[in-house]
Amino acid sequence: MEEERMADPVSEKTFEDIVMAVSDDELIAFTQQFIQVESVNGHEQPAADFIIKACKDAGLKVTVSEVQPGRPNVMAVLPGESDEIGILFHGHTDTVPFFEMKDPVSGEIADGYIWGRGSVDQKGGLAAAIVAVLTLAKAGYKPKKSLAIAAVIDEESEHRGSWSLAQEGIKADFAITTEPSDLHLELAHKGTAPIRVDFEGVLAHGSNPWIGVNAIEMAARFVLALNDLEMKTVEIPGVGTMRASYNVGLIEGGTQYNNVADHCAVYLDRRMVPGENQPEIFAEVQSVIDKLAANDPKYKAKASVARPDWKWDVIRKRGLNPSMSPPDSEIAEAVGGAYKQETGEEIKVTFTNGYNDGDF
Repeated sequence: MEEERMADPVSEKTFEDIVMAVSDDELIAFTQQFIQVESVNGHEQPAADFIIKACKDAGLKVTVSEVQPGRPNVMAVLPGESDEIGILFHGHTDTVPFFEMKDPVSGEIADGYIWGRGSVDQKGGLAAAIVAVLTLAKAGYKPKKSLAIAAVIDEESEHRGSWSLAQEGIKADFAITTEPSDLHLELAHKGTAPIRVDFEGVLAHGSNPWIGVNAIEMAARFVLALNDLEMKTVEIPGVGTMRASYNVGLIEGGTQYNNVADHCAVYLDRRMVPGENQPEIFAEVQSVIDKLAANDPKYKAKASVARPDWKWDVIRKRGLNPSMSPPDSEIAEAVGGAYKQETGEEIKVTFTNGYNDGDF
């Protein structure tokens, strides 16, 4: 009996055999359980514990790095014939707050969807990657190069998790960021430069507005001047045109309705296309301010890199940059081929106007 078992070891299953045996029910259940673990940004420990247990139970090599107290990155590796990492699956464990969402950690299935905070961004994608690697591990499959899963913290705010991962010097031949993509192959994403502009006026009563200097009016002139800027465009080969943009998302100012506002702050979300960077955008904003000030000696404004939720100087200095991968890269062709094998259709190649940690 011992000889018979040795003649047909589990490890001799082919990759295709293992893939065909993947259980949809197992993947759905894992995703539901993952969603049921609350992990709002800043409270990622429970989600990390969930991943650690699942990966250790399957025999993966697990490393935990505490980025901040109670906020760990998790690296799980399926060892290959070589210690080098062939493919790195990357995802984040944090979610945005629940806000007014009903049953945010239910994980229930309704109308063909799994519901709950993070089901799309990004627990669904991370769960798919984890279950894929766990399936290979449980089947005893040994890849030529190691496969790795990086589950990081803080993508929804200051990106401390991916920054820490990059600082550790992790190396892989290829990486897939498991952000939602509508099942498209996203080759590029925009960067984002969060700029705050503070306007300084002179307080006066609203019955005598000519005595003061209205900071809100200065802000309004600045916002209108942004419309005169020419936004850069970049052609993504075989995909389409990516266009840079400004969004004025938040304005704070004044003391009360019948006072001339002596202060006003405007928050901008400047989306950058490949080839642009944060210092250039900051200079662009400053040039608009300088032009307005040149025509009005009372015009006072100061720009800074800031977001209401950012407290960390490292990310203010580094910025969140655009990135782009070649459409003919080996990993892109592999993903496209797998998609066609599964669906019988060609994959749609695209980019996202949003930002993700692919930048790192």
